[in-house]
Amino acid sequence: MREGFVITEGVACAPAVIFHNEPVTVTNTVIGPNKAPEELKLYDSAREKTQKILEQEIENTSSKTARDFLEAAVLYLQDPYIIEQISNTIAKKYLSAESAIFQCYSAYIDELVSTNDPFVMHNEFEIRNLAETLILELRRQKVVLPKIDHDCILVCNNITPAQFLNLPTEHIKGVLLEDGNTNSHLAIVLRSTKIPAIFNVHKVCKVVTPGTVVLVDAYNNKIYLNPLDEIIWTVKKKAGERKADEYAHITPMMAQYKQAPDGECMRILANVGSMSELQRLASCPSSGIGLFRTEFLFMQCTQEPSEEEQYQVYKRIMDSLPHRYQVTFRTFDFNADKLPLYMNTAAMLSINSDEDEHVDNRTRSILAKQLHALLRASVAGSMRIMFPMIAEYDELCELIELYQSIKLKLKSEGVEPGDVKLGIMIETPAGVVMSKELAGLVDFFSIGTNDLTQYTEARNREMANHRNDELTPAVLRFINFTVQNARAAKVPVCICGELVHNVEYLPLFVALGLREFSVAPFYLNRMLDMMHSNQFIEIPDLDERIHALKTAKDIKNLNTYIRTLMVAEN
Repeated sequence: MREGFVITEGVACAPAVIFHNEPVTVTNTVIGPNKAPEELKLYDSAREKTQKILEQEIENTSSKTARDFLEAAVLYLQDPYIIEQISNTIAKKYLSAESAIFQCYSAYIDELVSTNDPFVMHNEFEIRNLAETLILELRRQKVVLPKIDHDCILVCNNITPAQFLNLPTEHIKGVLLEDGNTNSHLAIVLRSTKIPAIFNVHKVCKVVTPGTVVLVDAYNNKIYLNPLDEIIWTVKKKAGERKADEYAHITPMMAQYKQAPDGECMRILANVGSMSELQRLASCPSSGIGLFRTEFLFMQCTQEPSEEEQYQVYKRIMDSLPHRYQVTFRTFDFNADKLPLYMNTAAMLSINSDEDEHVDNRTRSILAKQLHALLRASVAGSMRIMFPMIAEYDELCELIELYQSIKLKLKSEGVEPGDVKLGIMIETPAGVVMSKELAGLVDFFSIGTNDLTQYTEARNREMANHRNDELTPAVLRFINFTVQNARAAKVPVCICGELVHNVEYLPLFVALGLREFSVAPFYLNRMLDMMHSNQFIEIPDLDERIHALKTAKDIKNLNTYIRTLMVAEN
């Protein structure tokens, strides 16, 4: 049995425990005006009881991560905007409490996902789960978690991070999930627990029955049901050898020195989103941090962090890393990842906002505060600051003007910022088309392949999450065009995203002219091993070959061609 995609590598074997989270269905029910007051009381009561249950779970759990998710649910529950929408729907549209909750939370979710951002599904899932919890409270029903008192493989169609962390995770040796994606909260939680996990296993809850012995080989993306002892022994033996020996040859020095065919040095960098992920860099060496997602540092804050609070966090990060490390901080990208608790609706950090001057001023204020804090912290080491989702020339000019004004203000206050490099992310077709002009304004580019793939291929969120590691002819042409413009302007260009984790594309990317590759800490050793195990070469007529590509099969053939040339050369 081979399905899904790996979230956390490892091997586990134990009897299966099945957990099926049945989705809540609601029929639109219209009530008479005379019943509206009663339905309002039911909603208020359900909200109060749900809040008490959540607060009790917060007190009872020993997991900080679980508390964070539960506290987020409480804040969504208390959101005045949602409360007003539901109350008005009951009082003025005469819908039942159940119908109003379902309709209003669904509309709120639609508002969030209308941005077509693949990562906003974090909010979608949490808000949908909260709505279902409220509805179950109205029905006086509860989600019953499985009783686990022995080692097991948890098999489920879906499960929230808070539900998972309220289980005795010390007994959960592996996880198989019918749904999910690599960027979800649950994936983040599982990576932190290091429990072997495979997501998107088709109909696993139907195929696996309770008590079935399941062998999860999350190194090779394989699942065995009732395996023979010989198979268990072989898989565990290979896993042990792999864990002990696979990357034993990787040393910190390897992250610094590897030349491309033209003599330029190549770098493997790390994508980081939390302080805890920094600790992995000690055992997974890199040349620096190519993408620090700053919004994740403050996602659980109940109010907007002050400049001083941000400065202390950024300074702690800079102080905790070797001085040789270069850290690339991406400014807040709430709309592309998820919203912090102190924001009620989606907000893009864009300088231009013709529709709402108040939003424009607010985003300017948020960005100015962050830039001020980052520049103060820059004295501690080598820093790069990167703006996300840049597509327009005048937008970037205004951002740079704001940045320079803050830099001058700091100098007038007696603070001399470090030697900061300023760059942008190229992650939309518009950004690619304008890359030649944009290159003249910045010190570096970073190509974000996840969003670039989604917007180029016009994929829905599900397809974007499930296929971000597949290179298409259109995306490859965009990457090639961007790299050519960057190199013509002598602007370094980095690439990050799921495409980079697919190591089979590394020789092609090097041939294109890419020299910096930023990946999750989980993939650092694998990338370093791939980089130092191969002698890359220049590919004749590569530009013409790329423009001749028509299908995904053509890309595979191009990869085969490149590998054939590499073998012949070596």
